[in-house]
Amino acid sequence: MSVDQVLYVGCLFPGSTCVPRLNGLRSLGIDVDVLDATGWTTGAPRIINSIGQRLYCTSAVRRMNEILIAAAARSKPDVVWIEKGSWIYPSTLRRLRDYARFFVHYNTDDVFAPRNWFWLHRAGIRLYDLHLTTNRWNVLEIPKRYGVRVIRAGMGYDRDFHRPVSSDQQCLERSDVVFIGHWEPHTERYISALRKAGVSVRVWGYNWRKAKDPLLRAVKPLPNEDYARTISTAKIALCFLSRWNRNESTGRSFNIPAIGTFLLAERTAEHEFFYRDGQDAALFSDEKELVEKAKLYLEDGELRQSIAKNGQARRHAMGMSESDNISREWRLAVRILSSGVMSITQDDDFPFWTGFRLGLPWKKTVQGN
Repeated sequence: MSVDQVLYVGCLFPGSTCVPRLNGLRSLGIDVDVLDATGWTTGAPRIINSIGQRLYCTSAVRRMNEILIAAAARSKPDVVWIEKGSWIYPSTLRRLRDYARFFVHYNTDDVFAPRNWFWLHRAGIRLYDLHLTTNRWNVLEIPKRYGVRVIRAGMGYDRDFHRPVSSDQQCLERSDVVFIGHWEPHTERYISALRKAGVSVRVWGYNWRKAKDPLLRAVKPLPNEDYARTISTAKIALCFLSRWNRNESTGRSFNIPAIGTFLLAERTAEHEFFYRDGQDAALFSDEKELVEKAKLYLEDGELRQSIAKNGQARRHAMGMSESDNISREWRLAVRILSSGVMSITQDDDFPFWTGFRLGLPWKKTVQGN
């Protein structure tokens, strides 16, 4: 049974991780129709958008559900591929069954984290045929709680967006250390430890108004178009992981080396698998080690640049782009959807490290549900 036509539903604003995954599907020669879902959170005052992202009862949310049904009715796809469908009503999914054979949901967040507002998605989670998630914990939890199939997806970088920026394009003040990401209590502790040790750190991101440090409360988000330039102008770029999202790697884990900047990241099993500490990146386990390594690599520019080059080569050799990921994951998804099996066998089509990314042991059969 062929699975060739896809209706891709995701937020396609510049810098969105949906864009490279869409491009990855298209590069496989699949017939892809597109529905840009960005509109469900736009076009209204901030308070209305806030309500929409929590209660999903605004006119914009209802309108996007209607647009999705109409798009599926027009294209009648084999697969409706939905990215982070937190706004989709279960009743919408039931109506989509009239027009599509399979529903696939792709998510980079923890669907059980209270702060992520996935209550509506969880209400309809059983209606999907397959879930792809980058969250290792959800790979185990979703089948157990809902009896549906799950594939471990990989985080990655955007080949078009996360690239080295030439010196004549940078046009920004150079920085010693930067962090671009949202506020969480432990990220503030790490930043504060660096600053107390005399390390200059510049920060951008959301929700820093919650910080205890008055200076950090003034932190603002960084425009997407400035992301690569800002990383390029830094000697060191930090990668803190979300405790709320139970992350063991994140987009920064891969886009920082792709841009060509030295990566200083929290130590996890996934980071240790992708990067050799002190050779492709630097890893830390606590505030003391973070400060020590930041100072070491700020002082030794030659070593820092050598490690950054190794990290950049590593991400290429291991195929860490979103397009690389989607080419592997699509083959797995088609195999499961076409056969209806509840398990996957890792074979020679998928290299060892892919098995690690997907949560599958090498050369063993894994019971999916």
